Amino acid sequence: MEFLAAYSFPDLFWIGLSLFLIGMSKGGFPVGAIALPVLILVWPSQAHAARSAVGFMLPMLCLMDVIALCFYWKHVKWGRLIYLIPATILGVVVASYLFVSDSAMISVSDKALKLLIGLLGIVFVVYFAAKKWILRHIHASQPGWGKGTVFGFGAGVTSTLAHAAGPVMQMYLLPQQLDKKSFAGTSCAFFWMLNLIKLIPFAMLGRIQPDNLKLGAVLLPVIPLGVGLGWWLTHKTEQKHYTILIYGVLLITSVTLILKAL
Repeated sequence: MEFLAAYSFPDLFWIGLSLFLIGMSKGGFPVGAIALPVLILVWPSQAHAARSAVGFMLPMLCLMDVIALCFYWKHVKWGRLIYLIPATILGVVVASYLFVSDSAMISVSDKALKLLIGLLGIVFVVYFAAKKWILRHIHASQPGWGKGTVFGFGAGVTSTLAHAAGPVMQMYLLPQQLDKKSFAGTSCAFFWMLNLIKLIPFAMLGRIQPDNLKLGAVLLPVIPLGVGLGWWLTHKTEQKHYTILIYGVLLITSVTLILKAL
């Protein structure tokens, strides 16, 4: 436990809270988008906060994807995902060169990454505000290679940069008019595959740090607690009572990240 000496109690609290928020999102309460901006803002070493936080979160997401997939395995529409995979891999490769690599010619600085993640957070808020209008103008359709290439590449890039491919997948899957369980299961399966793909460049280029894995293991118990609370809140509260608050917090954290990057 010597590695814990590098973290103060407030550090552990806020990092644990970020994992708790991810757990809540897996339980159905949509606060997952807040987790990464919060984690970056509170990460102990601010000089490398964005890269460290994204790298720390990836193995945790992989673990949660496996657990979630156990519940939804029978509802996955695997045929809907085939069209996404080639372009998704390409998106991960491109974003890895921009973010994961340390090459001075092609890497994005940590400040630039904070700026990108902040901007993606604002895009997420705008998408939420205009979601009904956007989906109304995306007609019901079946998957194909054209749409799969566009959305797959977008998901690969945004997920590698900031674990923020949720809106991209919604715009791909919702027009296919899947039932709720099939939608949840197919989304879960896609992110399971995507995060496993991302592990390869992250591990090869040193973004999966042993001490971060140990820290994640220590804080792991907060995740099932978050899942349980998320499930309970989803079934006990009206969505309109909390979505505006959630996206308001996301907007504030995203703007804060942008200001820190400038």
